[in-house]
Amino acid sequence: MRSTFFGLNIGAKGLAAQQRALDITGHNIANANTKGYTRQEAVMQSSTPIKTNQGFVGTGVEITDIRRIRDNYLDLQVRSESKTLGYWEFKSDIFQKIEVILNEPSDAGLRTTMDKFWSAWEDLSRKPESSAVRTTVIQTGQGVVDTFNHMDQQFRDLRDDIDESVNVTIRELNSLAKQIRDLNYQIVKGEAGGHKANDLRDKRDLLIDEMAKLVDIDVIEDQWGAVTVSIGGRAIVSGNVLNQLEGRINTENNNLTDVVWADGTAVKIRSGKLQAMLETRDQLVVDFMKKLDLMAYEFATAVNEVHKQGYHISENPPAGYGSTGADFFVVTDITSDFSAANIAINLDIINDVNLIAAATTDPDGNIENILGDGSNALKIAQLKYDNSLINGTTLDDYYRSETAKLGVASQEAQRMVENQGLMVAQLESKREMVMGVSLDEEMTNMVRFQHAYSSAARYITAVDQMLDILVNRLGLFGR
Repeated sequence: MRSTFFGLNIGAKGLAAQQRALDITGHNIANANTKGYTRQEAVMQSSTPIKTNQGFVGTGVEITDIRRIRDNYLDLQVRSESKTLGYWEFKSDIFQKIEVILNEPSDAGLRTTMDKFWSAWEDLSRKPESSAVRTTVIQTGQGVVDTFNHMDQQFRDLRDDIDESVNVTIRELNSLAKQIRDLNYQIVKGEAGGHKANDLRDKRDLLIDEMAKLVDIDVIEDQWGAVTVSIGGRAIVSGNVLNQLEGRINTENNNLTDVVWADGTAVKIRSGKLQAMLETRDQLVVDFMKKLDLMAYEFATAVNEVHKQGYHISENPPAGYGSTGADFFVVTDITSDFSAANIAINLDIINDVNLIAAATTDPDGNIENILGDGSNALKIAQLKYDNSLINGTTLDDYYRSETAKLGVASQEAQRMVENQGLMVAQLESKREMVMGVSLDEEMTNMVRFQHAYSSAARYITAVDQMLDILVNRLGLFGR
């Protein structure tokens, strides 16, 4: 049976539904510029009808769900491409920093300082008796040594900076995982009644997006609404369970940090910003340090070999010196070979520039016989053009080749950043078209729901007038 006040109930449902839809519209408008916010909409359907003698009669409207307008496949695509973008962004940044360290071409680069060194020996070959020119040889040689030392220290500092970034990223991943775990708990608890915790899900998706740029992740949502986020096949967060990452010092790798799980198992990282950090720290930077060490070794060894074959003009050489030359370059650490960090000029030669072996003629005990001989200095100067010094080429060609390779690799990384950035931007634009708030659309909805609310109110007024006639006016005749 239809109740006398049945119409009021239909109107009340209409008012409540349209008011709730207006609330949702207002919420969308308020969060139009909120990062990570997903547009929501009220899902309305007619409430259960009742059966009458004339057939089924509708009982109004009800909101069955407040739905997020979001595409999970687009989320997956954005996260997949974001990890690649994060990888190339960091790698490109490190390439640029290495280019700054090499500082080529410039007047302060290694090539220029070595050219000055070879030029000083050439000048000495023409004026072997000049103390001023000999001093210039020492000064330019010290310039080469200082450049090698400084570049090596810069590479070490860069490696340490990357290592610190690894530790920061580990802490950031743990923080994100903890927040996701907490949101898992809140979402499961909030959705126990059957309705979606939309705003909490937005916050969690935003955290997952941030994590996806740092490292490659897999995300699976269970039937209760909690997510499991895995790195390399192992969960860092699963429901309410948190499995944090740790950074452990590796004494066999220059005391740098290894990324491991809490139980010490190595983390399998395939992509993302963290992978770029590990690659550049352990491979790219170390590779350039090794090449620099090789150059310093071949350079110092070649100069010493020729220098020891010549004769100096010092009248009072230190004890242990003969008439021939000694090592021009020496190591600062006698337990190791020449390297960019382990090279210096012989202190005895610095104190007595006449110990520079510029001559090749045997003086027969008479220094006066070789004062004008600079042939050995010329041999050292000609080492610049010796194509057998390092990997079948000259030192200068080797260094230019490695610098050119760096430039090509840097340009490739920058190109990947641009291409990947464009792809991510396109995917985010497509995702924004789905989940983003359109103020024009929301204004249209607002007007639509406002009119629907007004109509429901007008319907209630009409029912009220009918009831007024039934209750207050019926039967007045004859009183």
